[in-house]
Amino acid sequence: MRRVVIIICMGITILFLLSSCRKNEKAKTAELCRELENSVMLSPAFDSLVKVSMGLPNFFRSKVLLTAGSCYSTRVEQMQQARIYLREAYRIAPRDVKNLVALELTRLYGSLILRDSCVEEAIRFISRVPSKVVFTREEEAKFYYLGACFFKSIDIDRAFKAVDQALSLYRGLSDTEGEIEAYRLKATLYGVLQEYEEQYACYEEAYRLLRRSRFRDKVKPFYEQMAASLKKLGRHEEALLWYEEVLKELPDSSRLGRYGIQVAEAYSGLGYHEKAREILRGGLVNEKRGGMRNVLLTRVAESFIQEGLRDSALIALKSAIDFYEIYARENQLKVPGVMFMNYLRYGRCLWEMGEKDEAVAYLEGISYKKAESPESQLAQARVLELLSEYHEDMENRQAFCDVLHRRDSVLELYDSFYDNGRYRQVLKKYKNQKFLREIEEMNRKQESANWWLVLALLVTVGLIVSALIYTWVSWGKEREYKKRK
Repeated sequence: MRRVVIIICMGITILFLLSSCRKNEKAKTAELCRELENSVMLSPAFDSLVKVSMGLPNFFRSKVLLTAGSCYSTRVEQMQQARIYLREAYRIAPRDVKNLVALELTRLYGSLILRDSCVEEAIRFISRVPSKVVFTREEEAKFYYLGACFFKSIDIDRAFKAVDQALSLYRGLSDTEGEIEAYRLKATLYGVLQEYEEQYACYEEAYRLLRRSRFRDKVKPFYEQMAASLKKLGRHEEALLWYEEVLKELPDSSRLGRYGIQVAEAYSGLGYHEKAREILRGGLVNEKRGGMRNVLLTRVAESFIQEGLRDSALIALKSAIDFYEIYARENQLKVPGVMFMNYLRYGRCLWEMGEKDEAVAYLEGISYKKAESPESQLAQARVLELLSEYHEDMENRQAFCDVLHRRDSVLELYDSFYDNGRYRQVLKKYKNQKFLREIEEMNRKQESANWWLVLALLVTVGLIVSALIYTWVSWGKEREYKKRK
């Protein structure tokens, strides 16, 4: 009996010690997580906090790694370190923590994909997750939503499949807020493809859900995106109505702020050019940023061009050129792309006014400037492209060939240093596939039409043959009848 009591006492003591250790480990984990959350960014001090967790059991250490990986900065090298933390957390975490790590890692891949070459790794991970992790339905919906965010920039078809799965799950959960966000993401996907009718249809569905939602305060209004979509469809009056809703959200609705350009574009689309210029000039009064002042000046010029007032447009463009050259010199900017584009607009305006020789001379002058940044190289290539068109139109064959050669050299330099943009690649791939589908459909219709032509020809030949046979038989009977008489 004494032995039993001793064994029981020893067992209780061991359990007490284990519980005490567990509490200490839990407290240490909570303390480390708090310190990591309060850290401004990933740093040597940040990394040292993670190293402290090395002695903790995997269950607790995975939570510390999850917190560390979730607190990354937007700098690529720090995001890469966060990726290392999260991958290690995913490897050692128990199932109930693994699903949270999977969501965070998917979100991180979505941010990294435009900056780094981890596409294959991310696809392998995302493809493996559903079979390795048991999500709740809410987590599964979130996973597909994040997956669509990831695939948006590399595989638009998989992005649509993922967002449709997320929509189906959110609908089944009666999660109106999640459904609204999924429709907004789907609208963004259509925007990448420049399918603006379908894009606006998604926004309309999201707005319908928002109107009947009890959680309107939790959903950030998306009226600006709706207005932009309508503007691309040429429905400017409706776009202006939505911009009014946007302005209601601002503290002072009498000031258009950053929405001035969009509202001015809508007015220009309706033909109210003077009203558009009034808004743009109002924005210039207090605007201190060099890039934005240049945009406002060039938009004023574009408004004049749309109205056919090219003399006034040239004055506005010259103001933009003079202003930005001073700004670039003061800020030691080496021929930024903005300057190339200003000259391009000015040269095009001269050409459209009939000043062809002056336009070519103006563009030739800027085309020899050295572009160093990728943005500048792409803008310079556009200048050279326009210049080559003008030389071709003026039948300057040698100059045309020289300019094309210089354009190709600039583009080669650009491609060697800079990715042409994943969204642009996705759009190009989609348009190529769409073009091929259209060709296949045309061929199918042509084949169908050809079969109908063959059938019609056979029927026609059959009718002619039948008519000839009938005529021959009738003629033979008539001759036989006459002989008998």
